[in-house]
Amino acid sequence: MAPLPDSVRVAVRGWLNCNQVVLRSAAGHVLVDSGYAACADETLARLREPGMLGADSLARLVNTHCHSDHIGGNAAVARAYGCPITIPRDEVPTIDDWSIQERWNAYVDQYAEPFAYQATIAAGESFRAADRVWEAHAAPGHDMEGLMFFAPEGGILISGDALWADGLGFVWAHDPPNPFVEAALQALDTIERLRPRVVIPGHGEPFEDVGGALAKARSRLAAFANDPRRTARHMMKVMFVFSMLHRGGIAIAEANRYVESVPCYRDLDERFLGEGIDGLGLRLVADLERAGAMRVADGFARPTMAR
Repeated sequence: MAPLPDSVRVAVRGWLNCNQVVLRSAAGHVLVDSGYAACADETLARLREPGMLGADSLARLVNTHCHSDHIGGNAAVARAYGCPITIPRDEVPTIDDWSIQERWNAYVDQYAEPFAYQATIAAGESFRAADRVWEAHAAPGHDMEGLMFFAPEGGILISGDALWADGLGFVWAHDPPNPFVEAALQALDTIERLRPRVVIPGHGEPFEDVGGALAKARSRLAAFANDPRRTARHMMKVMFVFSMLHRGGIAIAEANRYVESVPCYRDLDERFLGEGIDGLGLRLVADLERAGAMRVADGFARPTMAR
C-alpha cells in the first residue's frame, strides 16, 4: 500500500464495497464512504479493528457520491456511532426523495438502506480532518454529482470512482458526443492539475503512480467516447458482476431469466445493441468467464473477485 500518514487509514475492500477511509484526529475522527448495505456488519467490524477506529467514536461520515456501494452502510454507521452524515450538495434531490434511489436500484438490481443526512458539501468548499484541510473538487462522469477530496498538505487525494489505479468507474453509454465521457475527462484534468502524491481510490489499493493511472483512464475513455455499443456492453458486464457479488453468483439455468427481470439490460440492448434480450444472460456469463471475472463450475457461475 502507498505510504500514508498514520492519521489516514484505509480499509481496502473488494468490488461490491467501496474502500472506507478513516481520517483520525483528536478533534474527532471522520469516515469517508460506507460500503454496500448487505455488508454493513462487515463494514462495522472493519471499522472497529485497531488499525481503523478501534474503540473510538466517530464524529462524522462524509460521502464522495451517492451510489449504493458508497452510501449503503450510511444508516448502519449512523446507528452504531450516532454520527452526522454529510453528502455532496448536488446529490440532495436523490436522497430527499428516496423513491428516486429505489427506482434506480430496482432498475439495476441494487439496494441501499434509507438514511438521513445532516449537512452537505459542494465543490469549492472544504472540511478539516486528520489535522489537515480537505478541499472538495467536482468529480463528474461516473456520477455527475460526485466529489473527490484533496489535502494539499501531504498531497493526498480521495478520488472516489473518478480514478483507480487501473481505470475508473464506468460511464453511461450515450450516442456521441458522450457527455459522461467528457465530464470524466474533466475530472481527470482536475486530478492532473492538483498533482497528488498519493491517491486513495474508491476501489483498490492506494497508489502513487498517478500519471500512469491517468493515462490508463484516458485510454479507456477514448475507447468509449465514440463507441456506445462498447460502452453499453461494458456497463452490462459491470452491473451483472456487481449484482452477482451481492447474490453470491447464479445458476447457469437462471442467468437468462435473471437478466430479463432487470430493466437496465433490456434498455441498454434496445438503445445501443439491438441483439435482443434472449440469451443475454448466458452471453454475459460466457464473456465474463473468458475475461476471468467469473468462474463456472457445477452449473453455477460465481464472481472471482473479492466483495
